Amino acid sequence: MLKLSLIAWLLCSLTWRTTPTSCRQTRTAPSIQELLANQLQSYMDTKARPCENFYQYACGNWQLQQEEHTQHTPHSQHQQQQQQQQQQQQQQQQHQQRQQQQHREQQEQIQPSDTLAVLDYALNRQLEQLLRRAGSNESSTEEQQQLPQLAVQEQMRNYYRACKRLKPYNLKKYLQLLQPGNGTNWPLLSRSWQPEKFNWLATIGRLRLYGLNGVLLKEQVLPRWDDSSSYSLYLDKPSLMETAPMGEGAMIELLLDIGQTKRVANELARQVDSFERQLHRLHELEDDEGPKEMQLGYLAEFMPQLQWLTYMQQLHATATNGNELDLLSTLIIQNLPYMRALDELLQRHKPEAICNYIMLKLLAFLKQQGPAEISRVECMASLRRAMPLAASWLIGQRFHESSFEPLVNDLFNRLKQHFDELLMANRLQLQQPIVQVLREKLQAMRLQLGYVQLNDSSYVEDYYEGIQLNAHSFYGNQLALLRQRVERNHQLLLEGGESDANNVSYLMEHWLSSSSSPFYVKPRNLVLVPYGLLQLPIWHRNMSELQQHATLGFALAHELIHGFDSSGIDYDSVGNVMGPSEEITANARFVQGLNCMQQQLATGSRSLNEKLADYEALRLVYETFFGEDMLIERREPRDPLLPQFSQRQRFFISFAQFFCGKLQSLSLHAQHLEHAVDELRVLQTLANFEEFAREFGCERRNKMQAKQKCRVW
Repeated sequence: MLKLSLIAWLLCSLTWRTTPTSCRQTRTAPSIQELLANQLQSYMDTKARPCENFYQYACGNWQLQQEEHTQHTPHSQHQQQQQQQQQQQQQQQQHQQRQQQQHREQQEQIQPSDTLAVLDYALNRQLEQLLRRAGSNESSTEEQQQLPQLAVQEQMRNYYRACKRLKPYNLKKYLQLLQPGNGTNWPLLSRSWQPEKFNWLATIGRLRLYGLNGVLLKEQVLPRWDDSSSYSLYLDKPSLMETAPMGEGAMIELLLDIGQTKRVANELARQVDSFERQLHRLHELEDDEGPKEMQLGYLAEFMPQLQWLTYMQQLHATATNGNELDLLSTLIIQNLPYMRALDELLQRHKPEAICNYIMLKLLAFLKQQGPAEISRVECMASLRRAMPLAASWLIGQRFHESSFEPLVNDLFNRLKQHFDELLMANRLQLQQPIVQVLREKLQAMRLQLGYVQLNDSSYVEDYYEGIQLNAHSFYGNQLALLRQRVERNHQLLLEGGESDANNVSYLMEHWLSSSSSPFYVKPRNLVLVPYGLLQLPIWHRNMSELQQHATLGFALAHELIHGFDSSGIDYDSVGNVMGPSEEITANARFVQGLNCMQQQLATGSRSLNEKLADYEALRLVYETFFGEDMLIERREPRDPLLPQFSQRQRFFISFAQFFCGKLQSLSLHAQHLEHAVDELRVLQTLANFEEFAREFGCERRNKMQAKQKCRVW
């Protein structure tokens, strides 16, 4: 089956160093072109009309491929074995054991929900095999020479082993290991809960040490707005997504997971849901006072109704190596009206309801960090979430090819060059000093592969120094790693202005740190591309330039544009908030372009900047590859493997297939909440681009023609 062969080829291509014969001799450049051509055709529903629904046309059979892959699992072979062994009870028991193993393995064949899930699935399988071989001394001499053995790798193996030994995964263990503090226990686990001892600020401060954030408050260590080479502590309200109600159903599921009865779960879920909806409404409060920088001691006097010192003492006890809290240390606090309203809201609710809310948010957070199921692939995914820096280094060491970086950098530089031409053309008619500032920012923008330099293994070792993981204690391992990550971030505050301006370790708490998705880092003015993205079908050195532009090129262009969206323009070339944003946001053409996109936002992305990045990136990468003058008809030779499509048609099909996925099982991860659902991203982005309509002959009345074409740059 094609999907099975694609995943097999992904695994083969990732192991080319250790299996040179099977991968290098039998899989040459033409076979890659043939594989991708077959994949392109197999995903398509050619009965659909491209001018009515291009996503159905390009991706209509994607889910069918997944279903066929499931049907072709070797389960039937085990059924035959069972028939042959029915006469002997002992053999039947052996078969049942094998059948259970097969069922577990079949569970591990998680059906990818989109292209990035396909990449992550293959990557997790390969990393799992690598750690198992290294741990059992099965790795080849060549592999041992190529992959330095670090102490942190043994810790990774211990985490993985402990995960595999979970029988079953029990969320209640977390509550037994993590208490609210101040001599109290969780109300559901205590027969004599004492509400007078509960302090919500002390509780969320204690749990913040273990990674919980965005619950009632948000506390982060981030590069300073005026000097991105140093760090400050930021206090803020949670994001809109973080305060979004979980819903009674999700809460009941969590409560049942920790052994509560349906009656108790229903009652408690109703109570917490009422509180959570009131909390969510506080997010609507505008910050009319703006951010304020002040000393911690002054903050305690400025807003005495909130016991900030109690919160900070819990959080910074270990980050400051046991030293007393420095009341002269500064922080930046935002959304003061929210903070005051939060105190008033909490005063109106019983401590038990607040504590239960915090408990449920903690359980939801830790469940997201752990494995979705006890399987090899899911345990590896959990490991990547728990140790993102080590995983990034290992992925880079194992799968990095010396030819990767120059080729990817060349593609990125071509995109930068064409965007520079657009800035010089000055469609917005900005003043020349502003144009020059934007061009300087573009020229300084960097591309970085992975989170850490491959030759800097000492940094990875130092980062995890002191961590001791037990192969029999998954819950303790996870909490230890979460705490270590938070402490490492807060230690950045002690480095003053001497930290590396290129360091991105502060992102380790960010959910993207364990993803294969690229993103733009504003305070560093860089596009970060995880090594996991550089796999088929997104990128391969032997892919045609057209396919490289349509897939990886679009991803790079999308992140590049984020440096020039409505929030990216606030940052200058070195990542400081000093950009000429006021002049640009007041520009009539800039406002007109954003308003045009805003009108298309209702059925698309929740983020206007994501829509801007999609629209502008497609135009940028298309013009970079085909040339800017679209009025001149160029006769590009058709691909002999796909002669039915012109080069430009194939470009648009390849672009759309980057987003192929399951329509009925959309992921709830943050990236899907920020972006539109994949189908709408494809439809709206292409409908906004006149070159698409010209290439497929779409008429104005067709659905794939937007009434108004939106453009900014």
